[in-house]
Amino acid sequence: MGFSIVHRSGSPQRVWRPVEPAEVLYMGAIASIDVATPLEGVQPIGAAGGANNTSNLDIPMGVVVGFNTTAANRTYSSSYKAEYITQVAAGAVYGSSTEYVGVEGPWARGDKQAMVEIELIDPCTVLRGPIYNAAVGTAPTVVTVTTGDGGDGIACVTGAADVATVANFGTIFMRSGANRGIYRTLTSASSTSHTWLKAMPGSVAIGDTAVVINGLRPYGPCYMQLDTEAVYIDCNAALTADYYIIHVNRLDLSVAGNEYVEFRFDTDNFCAKRA
Repeated sequence: MGFSIVHRSGSPQRVWRPVEPAEVLYMGAIASIDVATPLEGVQPIGAAGGANNTSNLDIPMGVVVGFNTTAANRTYSSSYKAEYITQVAAGAVYGSSTEYVGVEGPWARGDKQAMVEIELIDPCTVLRGPIYNAAVGTAPTVVTVTTGDGGDGIACVTGAADVATVANFGTIFMRSGANRGIYRTLTSASSTSHTWLKAMPGSVAIGDTAVVINGLRPYGPCYMQLDTEAVYIDCNAALTADYYIIHVNRLDLSVAGNEYVEFRFDTDNFCAKRA
């Protein structure tokens, strides 16, 4: 589960970083630096605040790929379906009885603090992230067409999708019917009434099924929101005020429960000071 790197420029680099006091990091999470607080460690980048995260300004550092806990001290979350590591409060670090091993680089081997191994990312790195509906393992809602049209995207009505789309920043993917496998970018701002510009090959009929995803398009500039632990893309987010801007290489909605997107973070997300 969580995020993975599918393409990067140059040689991959992995580094060890301490975890921010009282923070939890899951395997596959996007770790970040909080520019507004002292750098006592890394944390999940979490949900965006403001347009393109301009309220938070946290900088994505990389994807968590390892922990310095021993096998006996590994912890697993059934909710997130992943292992995780917890850093105790700042004042409790040296009273901790947890055994830590395996850290490389300049870090002292006897330092009793939780650390994560991170595969670094930059604006050219392509990530793959799972798409879930507000919880790990919950797939985007499959909607059923209640009012069909000729495929021209003028009067298609479905059952309620997870959230209303932002006009020109959303996708409908037909799961069944004459247009099965077709993607179209939505010009509508609704969870039930959908419009698009380029006609589909066939008519959209009552009973056809589809997936409607907010913010993400098959390619190009898009919006997304992450969960608080930064392990998945939340298709239930409104994306009207708080979102990241990303650049999509591939959107795949073909398999229920395994929907994903491959993308790069917009370059602005790597700037500590911006409007």
